[in-house]
Amino acid sequence: MSEVGAAAVLPKQPVTVSDERVGVNGAIAAALTQGVGSMPALYVTLVFCGGWMALATWGPLHGVDPYPFSFLLFLNNVVQLVLCAVILVGQRVLGVAADRRAVQTYENAEAIFAQVADLQAHLDRHDRVLGRGASLLDSTPHPWIRRHRVQAPPQAIDQVVGANGRIAAWLTQRLGSMGAFYIAAGTQVVWIGMAELGFQRFDPYPFAFMTFLSTFAQLVFMIVIMVGQKVLSLAGDRRSEQTFLDAEAILHECRRMKARLVAQDRVVESLSDYTSTQVTEHLAQALHQSRMQAAAAETGAGGRSALRPWHELPEESRETSRAHARRVGESLAAIGCLMFPTTGEDSPDAGMLVAFEEQEAQVLARLEHEQQPQGVPWDELSQRARAQAVDAVRYLPTVLADVGFQVLRTGGGDGVGELDFHADDWITLQRALIVSGVLVALAEGDVDADEIVAMVQLLREASVSHPRRLIRELAAASSFDTGLRPDARYADYEKPALETVHAASVVIARVAPAELAEFRAFLVRIAEVVAEANNEGGFFGLGARPRTPRESAAMEAVAAAARPDA
Repeated sequence: MSEVGAAAVLPKQPVTVSDERVGVNGAIAAALTQGVGSMPALYVTLVFCGGWMALATWGPLHGVDPYPFSFLLFLNNVVQLVLCAVILVGQRVLGVAADRRAVQTYENAEAIFAQVADLQAHLDRHDRVLGRGASLLDSTPHPWIRRHRVQAPPQAIDQVVGANGRIAAWLTQRLGSMGAFYIAAGTQVVWIGMAELGFQRFDPYPFAFMTFLSTFAQLVFMIVIMVGQKVLSLAGDRRSEQTFLDAEAILHECRRMKARLVAQDRVVESLSDYTSTQVTEHLAQALHQSRMQAAAAETGAGGRSALRPWHELPEESRETSRAHARRVGESLAAIGCLMFPTTGEDSPDAGMLVAFEEQEAQVLARLEHEQQPQGVPWDELSQRARAQAVDAVRYLPTVLADVGFQVLRTGGGDGVGELDFHADDWITLQRALIVSGVLVALAEGDVDADEIVAMVQLLREASVSHPRRLIRELAAASSFDTGLRPDARYADYEKPALETVHAASVVIARVAPAELAEFRAFLVRIAEVVAEANNEGGFFGLGARPRTPRESAAMEAVAAAARPDA
């Protein structure tokens, strides 16, 4: 992936209104908005006002606030003024949150466009390969993608134009704040307190002048609220337009990529048909040649096989062999294997070829036999014929290797794997493989290159051809971390190494007891391979042996430590 594509990272969390409510004032504004802007608040208001009017008409409040309920009207004015301030605060919070959402949407779109550009570049490379340097489909990016990079995300303040707009923005910003709310609420409380305490006699109860001022302030606030709504509406329209253009551009790019993929599909299908035909032909010939060799071996040197060479076969027989070759992959899939193409440079060594277990060979032989037209049913074959069929399929990995394919086990359906273990336990299992070999290597002093190469080769082969999924995944994932210090000696390495081996066997016994025997056997096999990697002991090569007593003792120590009950 390109640097642009890799650098484009979407934010982890979407912007919400609650993100703007920070600090004490923000918390108070949030509590007021949430508490007042609810249906329970409406019900409380209706019940309070209705109850007050009823009590003031027929009840004990008649002497305090009779019709036309002057004090109730005053309270209503006070509350309405406070509510106007709360609405303005909430409106400002919504505006700030909307601005941040616009920025996030802009950044998200840029990240998506960067990924799209990266994918288009990837398709360009495919075009050059498949089309031999020529583009398979001419198309141009959506023009909005280029414009988007130089056009800032819409903000509410952008909608303010002219002197009136600046005045409206100033009023909205100043009045839509908790400071304005505190001033509105505090002024009325102080005014009422001063009147009750006698500090001002200009506006005694029922505070007609304060009611007038509150009504006037509400009128101003209402107009400011409507101006703010208009600004938010205009900003919302611009954001909607930009989001629409973003979606249109993304859809356009998706259609471009689909069209290019369709064009590439035509080339790939053509190449695939050609390759499939060639591979099928070569595989059919190789399978036929293998059958001829098996038949020749059965008849002996003096006999003559009934099978004829490929070039002498009638077309009907060749087509039957081709059909058989096409079904080899399906047969391998039935036993948890697949055919993987290789090149001449990485053709598998003999040790890398999969060796089928008896049950796998039985299943594969039966499938191969049942695919032959007009054959004798498998259950009616003689024991000798079945054995010959089983022996024949054991050569299938070699036959496939001759035509450029390697048989690999898929890793599923044959036991536990890495995902069945805790990460720390899996690391312990991996280290157990390595220390089993290193401990034996240290038995005769320093670890030499031949021993390391032998161990790595065994792990490489096991990662491909071992019949157990657990061993394959362990061998494939093992990092060669020996834990050796430059001056390490056997005596220093023995205790931690054997503790690791024992801990690994305990993990296997706990998580997958059915795999314990195979795991222990593989640890011992690693120790054996290292011990037999070269001849050691003797004097100037005389009397050297592939396995010394000290190496044998180390192998026995590994085998003993691999017992979970040891």
